[in-house]
Amino acid sequence: MRYMEVTMYPDWETFPSLKKRLFRDPDIRRRKLHALKLLDDGTVAVLAEVDGDLDRYREILREAPEVRRFAVSGDESGYCYSQIEPTPTSKALLQRRDEEEFIVEMPMTFTEDGGLQMTIVGSESDLAAVPDMFDEIDVELDSTGPYYPGAGDAFSGLTDRQKEALTTAVRRGYYETPREATLDDLGEALGVDPGTVGRHLRAVESTVFAEFVP
Repeated sequence: MRYMEVTMYPDWETFPSLKKRLFRDPDIRRRKLHALKLLDDGTVAVLAEVDGDLDRYREILREAPEVRRFAVSGDESGYCYSQIEPTPTSKALLQRRDEEEFIVEMPMTFTEDGGLQMTIVGSESDLAAVPDMFDEIDVELDSTGPYYPGAGDAFSGLTDRQKEALTTAVRRGYYETPREATLDDLGEALGVDPGTVGRHLRAVESTVFAEFVP
């Protein structure tokens, strides 16, 4: 079994105005999508985790013509259930997801640059169909490899800065043999000194290895 971690960058011209307004509003931060279900009537049920001005969030949902109904819990952080009218592109994407034999893990995570990061799991032949699912959408492959259920829990204890250091190290080849990047290279990319990068990575390694060593 294998996994692919990808980040989807929707074309704002083909996605609802609701998504544009939520992304562009400085007082709202979308965190995660915990559920996305295509209903029998053609609408989509969404459960999202959000931070920020939730009164402003409610106002945007109330004004969006594609939102049939919604409920928001919380004040500065919380969850929102909504039922929305999907665009043809997003509806086709959900239909294709439900037809394929691979699994899209939940939750999905919103990125700072407007993307939606997700992990897709299946056999090698199953994952070969993934690019076709995103035929009309810009998608970046973040990582791929053997899938170990529950491995994501090992990273849940990392700070955002540690995750950033780890991601940069992996993408720049720090863990390749031979190494393709040094701590100096990583420090320059992250805007910190090499010693700080080294401390972050040692903390990452200690936390992650502890999850797998009995």
